[in-house]
Amino acid sequence: MEKDYELTPAQADWASKRRHGLSPSKLKELIKKQKGRCALSGTEMIFEKEYGNPNINTSGCHPLYAAVDHISPSNGSYGHQIVCYDLNDLKGQLPYKIFKELQLTGAWEQLMNEWRSFAEKDRMNIEALKRVLRD
Repeated sequence: MEKDYELTPAQADWASKRRHGLSPSKLKELIKKQKGRCALSGTEMIFEKEYGNPNINTSGCHPLYAAVDHISPSNGSYGHQIVCYDLNDLKGQLPYKIFKELQLTGAWEQLMNEWRSFAEKDRMNIEALKRVLRD
């Protein structure tokens, strides 16, 4: 029998305040369901609040910092998920239908594999992660 996923102190702290209209219990439920990983890439996210401060090292939020995402932009009826900050930003630039189609492509799979690879190699290398999403 698989052991239930337990929140880290940083995850519990991150989920302790309402975000995008979601209650702390709903946020904790999402983190547990996703096992602390990004719904888009499967990458382990960062929940420590110092990395969510956009003024840290003047680099903005850490690319792997957890962000609440409307599955369909500005439409709560499709539900929510938790994703990496920079992937949420990338996704937010596209209409939902186009994004869903993009996710089915080899190019998207390759991008997510590269993103995970950089995150696993050196999750604190902010510039390397940002370069993955630049053309």
